[in-house]
Amino acid sequence: MKPVIIIVLIIILLIILSILIFKQFDLFDNNLHPLTEYFYVYNYNNKIRLGNNSDGGYVIANIPNPNYDCYLSCGVSNEESFSRDFINKYNMNNTNSFAFDASIEKYPTEYTDKITWYKKFIGDKNDNTYTTMDDIITKYNNIFMKMDIEAGEYPWFNYINENKLDKFKQIVLELHWLDNEEYIEKCRILLEKINKTHYLIHIHGNNNNSTFKNIPIVLEATYVNKKEFVSTPSLNKIPLPIENLDYPCDSNNKDILLNYPPFTN
Repeated sequence: MKPVIIIVLIIILLIILSILIFKQFDLFDNNLHPLTEYFYVYNYNNKIRLGNNSDGGYVIANIPNPNYDCYLSCGVSNEESFSRDFINKYNMNNTNSFAFDASIEKYPTEYTDKITWYKKFIGDKNDNTYTTMDDIITKYNNIFMKMDIEAGEYPWFNYINENKLDKFKQIVLELHWLDNEEYIEKCRILLEKINKTHYLIHIHGNNNNSTFKNIPIVLEATYVNKKEFVSTPSLNKIPLPIENLDYPCDSNNKDILLNYPPFTN
């Protein structure tokens, strides 16, 4: 067989292989997840993990000299290993660290006692059951927030204005039920708002759930305020999850691979 014919056959095979790969990830499909464009991950070289190597631990940006003046733990349940590690690392205490969860009867102090707990849910109003946290947010300017509140993130983000959101230096956030049309639309509003003030620098799928159109149904997202960057960072090129940094939420099942756009570019 002539060399030219061999080269042509190789090119054809490569094209076919590329099409199959792209189809696998819906990149030629008009039926992309409606939120795909909002989940482009940006590069951040210095990341650390705080909390357990399972559900409850998160990857964050190790910002130099962050000068956090407030820590908010939104959603507690019975696991606060992240709060424990964050409070210890950044020398926080119960005068500037606050936890919120109305579903528990007491805070799990076996993790830390350097935090003030309120028996309230996070929401878009202030009453005996819900709080917007406005009374706290107005007092601080370099806030770190961890939020996992089972879709309660949507009404709160819908409520919060851009000026207040800009007070948050870093946010680690769980987004829920991205296979549901109603929640997808609520999440779109959230993402449009947070993307104005923050860059998404890390993402991890919660493997207690599956994916929908190549987006995890529940995912952990880490955002850093744009004020921490001198220019727009490049897109992430490191395959996710990252070994020895990301760990499955459910250790009995494999982690969700996110080694394709918009997560890895």
